[in-house]
Amino acid sequence: MKHFLLTMIFAGVALAQQNVSRLIQLKFISPDSAMPIVATFGRGSVVANQEPRAKYVTLSGPAELVQSIEDAIKKIDVAPALVKNIETTFHILLAGQSGEQGAVPKELDGVVQQLRGVFGLKSFRLLETAVIRGRDGAETSGAMPSPTEQKTPARYFIKYTRTQVSGDEKAPRVRFDGLQFTAFIQYTANDGKAYDRMSTINTDIDVGAGQKVVVGKTNVDAASQAIFLVVTAKVVD
Repeated sequence: MKHFLLTMIFAGVALAQQNVSRLIQLKFISPDSAMPIVATFGRGSVVANQEPRAKYVTLSGPAELVQSIEDAIKKIDVAPALVKNIETTFHILLAGQSGEQGAVPKELDGVVQQLRGVFGLKSFRLLETAVIRGRDGAETSGAMPSPTEQKTPARYFIKYTRTQVSGDEKAPRVRFDGLQFTAFIQYTANDGKAYDRMSTINTDIDVGAGQKVVVGKTNVDAASQAIFLVVTAKVVD
């Protein structure tokens, strides 16, 4: 009888040890973000409650499952990765089948030679250089000389929706999602009136450190002229 009583006592202690209640204080994630983990690891045996304002969750259930949930929550409850600051330079180049060579920065000589070889173009002129510095989506706008020689300057808009940095610090690569270039260029129609023609480039691109990437080409008019957008990017603190 004594042996039976001891067995029952030890069994009761073991059963009590199997079920626990625990409060988990969250540092970076919201309680809502922890609930899918409870559902996945809890197997329907762990009861969870949350307090969004105080940023904690309470768990009640088998000790092994509660511990698994707590370990999983700690793995995702970490400080978010620092978003890098990106400095992006956009060169807006005008190219044509004829005409005199205009002013082009020395740093774009290689790009010009490449475009000459691929498209058979003869003249190039830098219309404008724009710089954007930001941590994610950004945009800029401005005026540039008219490619159609109108007195009214052309207007341009550049924007992108998102950037991502990959690779190591020595050779980073920057991905631009939703990069859009839009130019409104005035021209004179047959009726003698001035109108705006919209030229656009839309793309997603990857730019490596030190690279100059031609991201697109858009026609200006029927005079065999085209605008090229050349992009360089660097990661800065």
